[in-house]
Formats: sequence, structure tokens, C-alpha cells
Amino acid sequence: MKYTLEDIARYVDGLMEADEQQAFEAALQSDPTLQQQLAFHREVEAGLQDTFGKDEQREQLKGTMQQLRQEYFGNKTGETLQEQSASATIVSPPSQPAKVVSFKKYVGVAIAVAAVLVIGVFVWNPFAGNLYEKYAATQMVAQVERGSHLDTVLLEATTAFNNKEFNVAAVDLAEVIQNQPDNSYALFYFGVSLLQTDQLPMARAVFEKLFKGESAFKYEAAFYEALSFLKEKDKDTAKDWLEKIPADAPNYKKAQELMKKL
Repeated sequence: MKYTLEDIARYVDGLMEADEQQAFEAALQSDPTLQQQLAFHREVEAGLQDTFGKDEQREQLKGTMQQLRQEYFGNKTGETLQEQSASATIVSPPSQPAKVVSFKKYVGVAIAVAAVLVIGVFVWNPFAGNLYEKYAATQMVAQVERGSHLDTVLLEATTAFNNKEFNVAAVDLAEVIQNQPDNSYALFYFGVSLLQTDQLPMARAVFEKLFKGESAFKYEAAFYEALSFLKEKDKDTAKDWLEKIPADAPNYKKAQELMKKL
């Protein structure tokens, strides 16, 4: 029997019936690929839980990732593990590696470029239904060539994000964060993906983490924290967060413009 990613998630979450669990564990004994995928699945969730702490946010994260798995992988029950891996990015590196470009080499440049992009690339749609839609629109920029597995995952996250497939982007970005917990670029867009899929408590946890740090996304995180409250029509709290953006921040003008419209 070929097991799907959803099967693996159900096993990890203890949702299998006893006989199904026994069959799964028997298959593990002789299937190295299944063993690898199970180990990776556990590492991703454990790493993210460590990143966000072991309190209420940890339970929120668990629920969020379960929901993302259900929404993205729920219609793939009939596919094999290998077929799903290609689209879900939870894959082994290809036997013939593509051009190798160091992920770390591009992190600094990526953050700087991303900061400019977030500030400058807006979809100013005159027909937008509300202020949230107008100000939340942004895109990711692809800052690496396909090389390592993480490079590939980040590129696929970028494509999904820019196609507004935010559930897919969140899954990919979660994998990057698990391996690069200080990658503020991935963390910021993970937060935006959660925001766009109405995972507001977790999105706010991500933005608050960034705001407490000193990355290039510190004040963009404050801006999107404000947007998270604007999405709930809580204009007063949104204004409070916009006021946290100082006059020397690159996005100060944008924040002031939005505040005047609230």
C-alpha cells in the first residue's frame, strides 16, 4: 500500500484506527522513503513549536498546521506519496542536482531586496473593496536559484504566494523556518500567508516576534499587525500599531497614509 502525506499526518496526530496504525507501522519497517517522510514531518512540527514557544501559541500552531494540511492535501487521498511529494515540496533532493547556489549567501541580500519590495510593490487597485485589500497586497521576490532542497522549497513558496495560494505557501515557508529559524524573510511571508488565510492569532504571533527583533521586517511586521486588526474592523488597535512605526522607518509614510484613512 502506498501512503499519502495525509496518512502520515493522521498517524502523527494519532487519528488512525488501531488496525490501520499497525499496518502503517509494519510498512515503516521495510520502506526507507516512508521512514524519511515521517521523520521529516515530525522535525518540521517540532522545530516550529520550539520557535514559537510551548504555551498557547504552540497549540495554535499545531491547529494551524493541521488545518493547512487538511485544506491543501485533503483532496490528494488517491495519490501516492511520491506524487504528492513533488507538489508539496516535501521531497528528497534530486539524484541529479541542479546548479548549487548557497542559501546563506543570498540571505542578507534577500532581506534587503525584500524590504524594498514590501515597501514599494503594492497592487493599488482602485476597485478594491476595502482598505485591508488595498494595503495588504504584496508579492515575494525570488532571490535564489534552484540548488539545495531549501532553495527549491523557497522558490516554490514564492510562486505559490504570488499566485495567492497562501495555504500552499505557508506549508513551504514552515519548512524553511524549521531549518532557518532566524530567516526573517521567510518568517515575515509566513505571517502574511497566515493573515491572508484568516489564521489571525498565529499571524499576530509571527509579526510580534519580528517586531521584537531588529530585522529589516521589524516595522513591516508592525504594519501587517495593524492590518490584522483592520481585517477585524478593529480600527483603534490598528491605529495603535501604526503609531509604533517611527518617522525614520521606510514605511512611515505608508503607515501615516493608512492611519488618515481609518
